[in-house]
Amino acid sequence: MNSKKDLTESELYNIGAAYCSSAEHCLSEVRTKLMRGTDDEGVCDRVLHRLVSERFIDEDRYARAFINDKLRFAKWGRKKIQQELWRKEISESVYRPILNDIDERQYVQTLSDLLKAKRKSLKAKDEYDLKVKLLRFGASRGFEPRYIYAALDMEEEAGEEYESEMDL
Repeated sequence: MNSKKDLTESELYNIGAAYCSSAEHCLSEVRTKLMRGTDDEGVCDRVLHRLVSERFIDEDRYARAFINDKLRFAKWGRKKIQQELWRKEISESVYRPILNDIDERQYVQTLSDLLKAKRKSLKAKDEYDLKVKLLRFGASRGFEPRYIYAALDMEEEAGEEYESEMDL
């Protein structure tokens, strides 16, 4: 029986190709997966090079999918996405243009919806305490302070309009 550290280059390639076929993965994730099967970094590098040349691995495609998923489904802000891409060793030159292309209105709307939902579950002494908790929550999700303030201001304006309609 083979130990985990003596797989052939062909076996490693098959493992890498299958891994990349099941979902989008970046170079560092695939390297970690392949290094479980060999101690030889040269073999691992050759397999990675082949996977990149055959477009099983594409950092730009990965970054686009990652950013889209984290914005739409996880509701992360730019800073948290950027930090995670850095951790995955994706070059800033790859992900910076994609992050810069995010639609500002949609970005603030996502944050606003997130803060509205969070507001319902928070208990606060007063409005100031509530705002601080929402600021902290927005920052923990990776949104920049200027967008958090803008979203909170939008909520306040909407609340004032609602209250003035109630007075009629």
